[in-house]
Amino acid sequence: MSLLSQDERDRADRFHFAVDRTRFILARAALRTLVGQAAGQAPEEIEFSTGPYGKPGLKGRPDLHFNVSHSGALALIGISSERPIGVDIEIIRENMDELALARTFFCEDEFAFLSALDAPARLRAFYKIWTCKEAVLKAFGVGISTNLKDFSVELTQDGVKIHPTSACFTPALAMTRIEPIEVPAGYAGTLALAGL
Repeated sequence: MSLLSQDERDRADRFHFAVDRTRFILARAALRTLVGQAAGQAPEEIEFSTGPYGKPGLKGRPDLHFNVSHSGALALIGISSERPIGVDIEIIRENMDELALARTFFCEDEFAFLSALDAPARLRAFYKIWTCKEAVLKAFGVGISTNLKDFSVELTQDGVKIHPTSACFTPALAMTRIEPIEVPAGYAGTLALAGL
């Protein structure tokens, strides 16, 4: 708690459940510690800035990129000195209608791909696609709700490929590097480095 800013402490105090408050505090302290190490600054002295869609940055250090994602009991933090980074981790929830969500938020080819899979494989594939989309959009610092259909995600035996649509928000999307991350059972995670 001593590493957090007053604003972060205020945010922590707004959590209703103690477990959520503790997870937030630990994630922010870990973020400050890791970014501080990368920047050569004390964690408690770091000043964060925020982009137009909420992506965090480090004041005075546009060369240091980082991103954080929380889900369930885990937080995923990515740091890059090369190019903008986005990360996403999601706890896999079995009691959801992934096809209904895919029909609403995914591209037609993603929905068709998921529709052809059996239920267990479909759920895993849904989360791979979802975390990929979120990580890519977070890497570029753009709105998730408005840009989910700007590209489709193809799951291949060799990994993941993305295919920008003609209405995509940036041509640099084609040069984005995407990697699924090994995370504990019951979670899905992806890292994306924005194309330049």
